[in-house]
Amino acid sequence: MRSVILCEGSTDFILLQYFMRKAYQWEYKSNEALNIGDRAVRECVLQKSDNTLSIIGCGGSNRLISCLNYVLKSNSVSAPGESFDRVVVITDRDEVITERKFSEQVEEQISIYNGKYTGNIVNNEWLEFLFVNGYGDEQKAKVLLLVIPFEETGAMETFLLNAIAADDEYDKDIINQCNIFVDNVDGERKYLNKRRYITKAKFDVFFSVRTSAEQFNERRDIIKNVPWEKYTLIQDSFNKLGEL
Repeated sequence: MRSVILCEGSTDFILLQYFMRKAYQWEYKSNEALNIGDRAVRECVLQKSDNTLSIIGCGGSNRLISCLNYVLKSNSVSAPGESFDRVVVITDRDEVITERKFSEQVEEQISIYNGKYTGNIVNNEWLEFLFVNGYGDEQKAKVLLLVIPFEETGAMETFLLNAIAADDEYDKDIINQCNIFVDNVDGERKYLNKRRYITKAKFDVFFSVRTSAEQFNERRDIIKNVPWEKYTLIQDSFNKLGEL
């Protein structure tokens, strides 16, 4: 089986590689550079037995749909056995666009390539659809939309902090104090003048407390050194990724 996960930015891209390897025993195969539209994006390819999984960091929420178009177009011209059987789209619940609106955009992309499906895209539920490959053969595939966090507004960093707080009361108190600090430290919003800056600052401030100065190098090193697969919220939210 061939699967692909489309995610927004570097935090998601690094986390998903780590999680799929630790939680579901995927193994690293390669890193690639793809040209999608007018931009180069990163692809990490994992392997398990005869199955492959591509994780593509699309470079922001506004690039997810163009990356999905790339995947579905690839399926439409693919040879037998070369198409993606499972397509996962992961986005933050941190943008103005509503979940339903984003779901409609995913459905529209499937329809562009004459995909047939029954029902609607629903968060955290697989939807099976039919498409025609490059040889004119009708094929089955499934798409999964994950809007994270499920229950509140926030970005991937919010989701990760919530996962830590849910399992550890001591860390939860530190996270709350760090959040209060970030919310109040730049009253004139001279530096933290966008919501995503505030979200990322809360994540970085907490880990500046939790992680020693010697280990606090780059964001990717922090993410790789936390056992995310052990946190209940992350296990539950990414449960369906175990079906890849």
